[in-house]
Amino acid sequence: MKSNPFRLFAEYYYKWSVVPKAPAFHSHPQYEVYYFHEGRCDYLLGDRVIPLQSGDLIIMNGMTRHCPKVERESEYVRTMFSFEPHLVQLFGPDLLACDPLKPFERLRNHHIRLDPKAKEECEDILARINRFYYSNDVVHRNRLLSAFYDLLMLIYEQCRPEMKAARQPASDRQRYVQSMIDYIEETYMENIELERMAADLHMNRFHLMKVFREVTGMTVFDYLYKRRVNQAKILFYQSDRHSVTDVGYQVGFKHLSHFSRVFKKQVGMTPDQYRKMVRESTRWA
Repeated sequence: MKSNPFRLFAEYYYKWSVVPKAPAFHSHPQYEVYYFHEGRCDYLLGDRVIPLQSGDLIIMNGMTRHCPKVERESEYVRTMFSFEPHLVQLFGPDLLACDPLKPFERLRNHHIRLDPKAKEECEDILARINRFYYSNDVVHRNRLLSAFYDLLMLIYEQCRPEMKAARQPASDRQRYVQSMIDYIEETYMENIELERMAADLHMNRFHLMKVFREVTGMTVFDYLYKRRVNQAKILFYQSDRHSVTDVGYQVGFKHLSHFSRVFKKQVGMTPDQYRKMVRESTRWA
């Protein structure tokens, strides 16, 4: 797959047709959008089995175990991307007035069978996302954000009737992990200690660590550092006046060297290199 230094989504592919070797249940803390273009597939989502047809769209909160079940000889074409919920900060307050994440938070996991008109609109938006996704041009990046917001609003519109109903119950494990993620979201810029987190959440520290890793596939600190780095990228997007040192402190790193090391490990370049790249793309817009 192509690389994208801005890495807007945690994982992304468009009209991917490779058939997985075997069903592999997985979960993650990111939200996910899955669109089925064509082929044959039963999608396993928690305790549900969803026979898919062209034009089916699934939104997921990520922490419910899920995977496709596809016959090896079958065609299987889909588009999928997962994203961190805080990515919507890039839209600004006016666009956030209509909460674009409400379907993910209210319905948690939801299967949508699009009618022909909505199917055509959805595929057009997905094509626009893919058109701009790998570009480093700031205008294209803004058009990508516009297309992403458009897709979230299409999902919102499709989910309106269901969002009036009661939200789906989460399992105990999902509630535990969601409470940890909410805790990190509120305090990621501070010095987080597992003992303090466990005490604040009234959980056993070892149980907390075990459940978080089993549900998300990463450790608590892996998730924390990922959240901090993603916030740093957002700050670099939003203003070129932020220094690397200031951003590191704002997102919770005590030492610039630690911030630089973690950032480079996740992004493939140092914070200063990333900041310069964002500046250059804006300068020539």
